[in-house]
Amino acid sequence: MPRRSVPKRWPTGMIEVAPSVFGYIQGGGVTGVSNGGLIVGNDGAIAVDALFVPSMTKRYLRAIRKATKKPVSHLINTHHHIDHIGGNQFFPRSEIVAHVNCREEMIRFGIPLKRLQRFMPDLAAEMADVRLVLPDTVYAGQMTLYQGDRAVELLYMGPAHTPDDTLVYLPKEKVLFAGDVAFHYVVPGPFDCHVSGWIRVADRIADLDVEVIVPGHGPIGAKAELREMRDYLALVRREARKSYQAGEPAAEAARKLKIEVKDLKYLKPQETGAVRMLEKGQSASFRQVRF
Repeated sequence: MPRRSVPKRWPTGMIEVAPSVFGYIQGGGVTGVSNGGLIVGNDGAIAVDALFVPSMTKRYLRAIRKATKKPVSHLINTHHHIDHIGGNQFFPRSEIVAHVNCREEMIRFGIPLKRLQRFMPDLAAEMADVRLVLPDTVYAGQMTLYQGDRAVELLYMGPAHTPDDTLVYLPKEKVLFAGDVAFHYVVPGPFDCHVSGWIRVADRIADLDVEVIVPGHGPIGAKAELREMRDYLALVRREARKSYQAGEPAAEAARKLKIEVKDLKYLKPQETGAVRMLEKGQSASFRQVRF
């Protein structure tokens, strides 16, 4: 892969990416630290994702109130992961919208508090205050919300990062809120992913008329950053197949993978993401279904 610089820090907070359209970016972008968004219309606003623990969501709400005094009529959950839906409880007057699979996955997983606290100890103290609030409205294939003449398209392109990823597309503004289908300069989270499906969705996004992509984790970018992530996924898939066929342990395969993509620098500090993907590739049943 070509050598390119990777930022250690990036602009954070509420950032206007088109007239009255904002990405809300948190620094670091590691597991549990996700992004959100705000789309302001004439009569109300639409929030994209609700973040995780109360302190995060409260800062997000303060930033929303600074950007607009209009009510948040809708909250879109891009997928069921807790770092995107944990703050739903702080949008009591908003209609929560998600893909039908998202609601089902939220019910199925619930909030496994002890496991989450072990996995993200830095956020453990606040996790007990997270309450599961389900979407009010669900869709299956595609749904459009309107703010006057602005179309806000909710697109489902199949399993990718999760079985329930919603892309929030503003065709007039050429802006895409990609949720966790896009990780910019951060290791793509592998927990519920369908790697081949994820690559297919990234390829379909490349065909959209998009100039700005607000990712689920990492800084605001465009198609170039999404393409780099897509190529990383393709590399992990290829190495998973090779390591499975060779009977190689996942950790060893990931060590070699780290060398091969050292210029990408995606594996700092979360090289375990690649290990988990490679472990999935070494399960024959999973390999058949998800790779």
